[in-house]
Amino acid sequence: MKISRRLKIIGKRVKIWANLSLAKVAPLTRMVPEKPRRVVRDWLIALTTPKAERPYRAPVQDGKIRNRPGINLYGFLRAENGLAQGAKLYAKALEESGIPYTLVNTDFLEWLSQRDHSLDAKISRKGKYAVNLVHINPDQWEAACREYPHRMFDNHYNIGVWLWELEYLPKEWLEKFDYVDELWVPSQFIADAAQRETEKPVTVIRYGIETPVEKLGRKDFGLPEDAFLVLAMYDSNSYATRKNPEAAIQAFEKAFAGKNENAVLVLKLANGKEEELRKLRERLDASGIRYYFVTERFSKPKLNALIACCDVFLSLHRSEGFGLVVAEAMSLGVPVVATAWSSNAEFMPEECTCRVGYTLIPVGENYQWADDRQRWANPDTDEAARDLRLLFENPEKAREMAEKSKAYIQTEMSPEVCGRQMRERYEEIIAALRNTGRMSE
Repeated sequence: MKISRRLKIIGKRVKIWANLSLAKVAPLTRMVPEKPRRVVRDWLIALTTPKAERPYRAPVQDGKIRNRPGINLYGFLRAENGLAQGAKLYAKALEESGIPYTLVNTDFLEWLSQRDHSLDAKISRKGKYAVNLVHINPDQWEAACREYPHRMFDNHYNIGVWLWELEYLPKEWLEKFDYVDELWVPSQFIADAAQRETEKPVTVIRYGIETPVEKLGRKDFGLPEDAFLVLAMYDSNSYATRKNPEAAIQAFEKAFAGKNENAVLVLKLANGKEEELRKLRERLDASGIRYYFVTERFSKPKLNALIACCDVFLSLHRSEGFGLVVAEAMSLGVPVVATAWSSNAEFMPEECTCRVGYTLIPVGENYQWADDRQRWANPDTDEAARDLRLLFENPEKAREMAEKSKAYIQTEMSPEVCGRQMRERYEEIIAALRNTGRMSE
């Protein structure tokens, strides 16, 4: 064996040994203050973890699966965006499912903050089980998996969790079906889009909603105690054209402008650029409505506290891959007025939400990956305004709706329900792998 090859093998073994040694001494490091401990730990993990060879390739399936049954969940487990929150909800459901599992954080996106350390005690750099559940969209798959050796994906059963907001998957995603054995998706809307493109299994497993809340009131956010507060919110990284804040402003104008009533629009914006913020302020100033503009970045429990403080959550989006904040508002007992199209329409019963009508229009050049097949919703702002007036004028109706929506989420979309769905499909997968001889009994 050539000396260079031998040195390479020795180097890899040293890195693996060092990584395992770090895990063993981790309890002793708790005597060090948390912040410096975190910085040093992350640096050491990055230094000692073997990276995948280049170029990246689709996982190889040419032998038996030798890892024991269980799930390795990969995702943005320390980040604070919608995709990250979905991965954390799947992590909670895995805990409820009774399936052996480990969590593997992906942190390759430099622009994505990694400030949520609530799952640190459960995060590993080693996938020890037979099934990989990769909660990463296809355009990010290669970058995510390059963080790890090929052996962590070869001869495993690889499940992708893909989120998409329109009726057809991007053409750029289709080659990534070669990287997965099947998909798990949180809505039938996404499943329909995927099943148009593949014969591989696609299983709908809705997120189990969990909403930790800080003990904060309106005064903690500088909001008026006695006003009727309508909250609309979006992240600029999720595209304003899709989240459609202009429709929310129009509906609120139609419901309350010029009526001298104690109603306030609370607009929460994350990751807004300076020019976008300036134009929104000018639009709101010209509208003649009362409003509060919130741009501060909140932790998830604090953001949930803001939602809970408000009387209505308003989402006149054009499309949603899931509609997580809609579900969270329902879980918190806040009446929802939302566009009744795409994934969120699947968990908005008429008796406990205000489903806003729409017309479908071409997406055109207004979103990612131009495709002339794509459509999305143009919500009816007149109807949304009537819904806002109904909730404003009928507090008892609003309370009834809030109670029903909260009960619906607790019954139909809890972490326990999600965990049961995961376990059912997981057991089918393990049984099939054993029946085909890919996994030993």
